Amino acid sequence: MNRLLMLSAITRRERKDATSLVFDTVIALGGWIDDVQMYSNIMNTIRMTLPAGAYPRFHALLNEGGIHIDQPAETAGTSDPASERMATLQITFIHDEPDLRREVPAVPGY
Repeated sequence: MNRLLMLSAITRRERKDATSLVFDTVIALGGWIDDVQMYSNIMNTIRMTLPAGAYPRFHALLNEGGIHIDQPAETAGTSDPASERMATLQITFIHDEPDLRREVPAVPGY
């Protein structure tokens, strides 16, 4: 079994646009998105699955799009490039915007 590949990236690209770029790239490379966690407008963590052999192309496409991924020591980790490989991608956004605040609705009875 392959270990989870942990990727981190940084970008000045607008967060919704950057997130869409990651989603579109994963789908174009034959993968899918498993989960997304959004932490205000500071960071997103995306859990995805791609064919193991697609990770070098994934890195190249995101770097071309302005999302600069720190390259891990190993990206495929399997002799079969068509096998599935899960990964997390943590994207940190650099911007001058204030923190995104969302109103939490009142809970009845409290």
